[in-house]
Amino acid sequence: MKLVRRITAAFIAAVALVTFFVLPASAANVFEWDGKTEMLPDCKYIVSSAIRVRDDFTIPETTKLIVKKGGSLTILKNVWVNVHGIMSVAIGGNITNSGKITVEEGGQLNTYGEFLSSVSAELKIKGAFSIYNQGNARISSKVSLFGTGEIYNKGRVIFTKSSDSKFSAPITITSKGEMHFQGNAAVTLSGSIDCLGYMTVGKVGTLKISGSVTLEKKADYNRFGTVETTVSGRFIDKREVINYRKYTVETIVDEPDVCFEGIDVSYAQGEIDWARVAASGVDFAIIRAGRGKAGSKPMKEDDYFAKNIQGAIAGGIDVGVYFYSYATTVEEAKEEAKFFVSIIKDYEITYPVILDMEEEFQSGLSKDALTEIIDTFFKQVISAGYYPMLYSYKSWMEHNLDMRILDKYAVWLAEVAKQPSYDGAFYMWQYSFKGRVDGIKTDVDLNISYRDFPAILRKNRLNKLK
Repeated sequence: MKLVRRITAAFIAAVALVTFFVLPASAANVFEWDGKTEMLPDCKYIVSSAIRVRDDFTIPETTKLIVKKGGSLTILKNVWVNVHGIMSVAIGGNITNSGKITVEEGGQLNTYGEFLSSVSAELKIKGAFSIYNQGNARISSKVSLFGTGEIYNKGRVIFTKSSDSKFSAPITITSKGEMHFQGNAAVTLSGSIDCLGYMTVGKVGTLKISGSVTLEKKADYNRFGTVETTVSGRFIDKREVINYRKYTVETIVDEPDVCFEGIDVSYAQGEIDWARVAASGVDFAIIRAGRGKAGSKPMKEDDYFAKNIQGAIAGGIDVGVYFYSYATTVEEAKEEAKFFVSIIKDYEITYPVILDMEEEFQSGLSKDALTEIIDTFFKQVISAGYYPMLYSYKSWMEHNLDMRILDKYAVWLAEVAKQPSYDGAFYMWQYSFKGRVDGIKTDVDLNISYRDFPAILRKNRLNKLK
């Protein structure tokens, strides 16, 4: 027994001795990187502060560089980075690339936090570029995906207006992933995009397909720019047929640009001389039909709605209508939409049927709740055969609404400015609240329509037009 105990004790001591020497040796291979020191194989380098890199560097095949929460790595212009191992940015970390990053075959660029690639940068992917759950990649640079490279997106990727991308290898957008093409992008003969999540082509974006793009059954896809499929290209849409798709931007996105001048009016303008308004050259008028329940006050038709819409139509002016919402629940949105339809059903409406939501108390609702309320309102309007449109301010769309869901609907943008700055797609623009028009005694809102809605709606037999 004593011999057994001695052997056991010796074994435990040996294990302890090995642990004592081996673990520190392993820990010794972890370094806080200063942005200058050459990286060695079989090491882990950590960035936990703000580091600016001015010299070229290489991440060896068996080495990791990790930008931790609170850390930032800025790669300055003209700096070359070769990733043979792993470069990662953690949640709460940031990598900004203004140089040239090449992810070599077998190398990995993993984004859990923020990855930015500026206009002056270049990104070559021959390995794996992965964007995970909370990861956000914003790319304004030239991008090349080729060879054994791949992009795996489970987070959010935006190729901005200045980006120029060429994809000659596979891209996967998972069910939770988002990918937005706002610049120039090309899928070559050997490239592919498989979308299970959300994909958009922005209003000034172009996507040229010589390879294949597949929208899987549950994919969400919105196009506001140009998609060109060459002879060799394939655009495969496996989505379920949605009977209300013609009520979305898909109906108007490829129609020619126009510049029609219009106004929007309500009870606030009082009595309007519509013959004089028509003679002034106004092309269209958007007329307030009513409002939702406000506190103890019930839903109500606008006091001047009947006079305004009848006068405008008699003057030969094309009309659209809007409803001012006070809804805070899906049930209230349904009731508002039904009431709205009941007011407008007897008139020939040649512009969209519009929801105006802007009350301050509504902005206190969650983004998901507001989005669901608007989506519900529109589906009720669509079920009655009308083409819907969302009226909203830039700030509302950017901060209060989930435009990932709502941008399938046409947008009427309210932004008083010399030029609109909203990055999303819009088809009408309210640019002034203080216009003057002959026949109207007060200030009036001024608008531009970028689509010939009367022609489009008639062609597609929307709004019950023939």
